[in-house]
Formats: sequence, C-alpha cells, structure tokens
Amino acid sequence: MTSATAQSVADDVLKLAKRRGKYLTPMQLMKLVYISYGWFLAMRGEKLFHDRIEAWKYGPVIPNLYHATKHFRGDIIPHTMISNAPLTHPEMENFIGGVVDGYADYSGIALSNLTHRSGTPWHQAYEPNVMNKEIPDNLIQEHYQRGLNAG
Repeated sequence: MTSATAQSVADDVLKLAKRRGKYLTPMQLMKLVYISYGWFLAMRGEKLFHDRIEAWKYGPVIPNLYHATKHFRGDIIPHTMISNAPLTHPEMENFIGGVVDGYADYSGIALSNLTHRSGTPWHQAYEPNVMNKEIPDNLIQEHYQRGLNAG
C-alpha cells in the first residue's frame, strides 16, 4: 500500500468513523492512524504508509498528521471538515473500519495510555530530550504481532 500517506489514511478513518456516528479529536485520530499502521504491519508485513512515526513526549506521533490537525487542539474535528467523497483507499475499508470499530469508542487519553504502556514501541524508543526520534518499524511490527498471537 505504498501510495498511501498518513493523511489519506486519516481521511478514511474520519470518513468511516463519521459513517458510524463517531467524531474524533486530533489525539484519537493520531492514535487510530498509528494503531492501523501497527496492525497492518503485523498482518501484512508491509507499511500502510511511508510517513515517519516518532516517539514524542506524549506518545507516538506522525509529524505530518500532527501539523495538519493541531489547530483543532482537543476539540472534535468538525463534521464539515470530513469529506463525503468516496474513500481514498476503498480496498482498505474493512481493515480501517475494523480499527475504527475496535478503538473509536476510546477517549484520546485512553488511546494514549494504550500506546504508552511499558514495553510498547513508543516506550522502547522514547528518550527524554531527544527530538524527532523515529520509532523503528520492527518494534511496531513485533508489538502488534504479539497482539495477534495473544488474541
């Protein structure tokens, strides 16, 4: 799925959440896109998108997506900002929809806590006072593969 970007995946997450009557904050969106990336990497062995994922103080962050949504702060991303256009990646509807179904009811804080636990890729990669530290794909893939094996 090399043509995808984190932003295009985020657009599809927002569209699928809207179809389910759910609206997301930037933090929820960030975490759902990250979780989608992790499960995709574990299940398919390939990247969902090629944007960097970095270990910031408050969790895994995709910088391009952060900068695109930060002006909403902690507010819900308004439904008027969510396109009614067809999905950017219709072949991914079931996959991304499954992530939305599984995680969209969690608050941003709950999703943040989920991605900050001891042993998570963020926990392994994060170094205080180190900016722009990338979270390696192998850590993300191994973490989500453990989830597949456990579940």
